[in-house]
Amino acid sequence: MRNLKVLLLAVVLMFSTNPAATAHAELVKSFPTANAKLTKAPKYVQLEFGEAIITLKSKNANSIVILDSKAKKVGTSKIVINKAVARVDFIGTLKPGKYLVKYRIASADGHVLSAQYKFSIS
Repeated sequence: MRNLKVLLLAVVLMFSTNPAATAHAELVKSFPTANAKLTKAPKYVQLEFGEAIITLKSKNANSIVILDSKAKKVGTSKIVINKAVARVDFIGTLKPGKYLVKYRIASADGHVLSAQYKFSIS
């Protein structure tokens, strides 16, 4: 009986600490990258996540906002979601300066990821 209890405890611990069972979407790749110092203005911001992104027709679950050094919102297209990739294209050309990318993404498991990073253009 004691061996059965030990075995059951081991099985419970194995499943409760499985990283795949508790994983959420995380940013795995971006363009521009965080803290990039670019010499040419990018035409878009693209974020790739470790799992699919959900889209909700009636709600704005996902967003990518770019702010300039004066905290003014930069003009972009609507966000486009393709599986685990989110992208916005810039309307016009960015000028040299510092920029902040803020994003909010709803992953397929229902969790929301909000974060930000910076890049600059010289």
